[in-house]
Amino acid sequence: MIFHQFTAQPQRLTIWNKISLGLWIVACLALLSLFTFGLFVIALLAGVVIFTLNLFRRRPGTRFPHENKMNTTRIYRPSRPRDDDIIDV
Repeated sequence: MIFHQFTAQPQRLTIWNKISLGLWIVACLALLSLFTFGLFVIALLAGVVIFTLNLFRRRPGTRFPHENKMNTTRIYRPSRPRDDDIIDV
């Protein structure tokens, strides 16, 4: 069956088949682009909503700045530096 040769000429496509095939291709591409654009719009709206919520969210410490002195972050520095953290084998 692999080496079967076709002896007859293949049937040619009619003009109606060519037109309908072209219309189906255009319709599928249009549907695909509308679906993709819809996902893009949904992602864009989700980004705007997240940005708006972060913009109007109350941040801790912005209401009373004088009460926030105990919550400041300090960099830890040891009182005496040690050189014994490297283990020699």
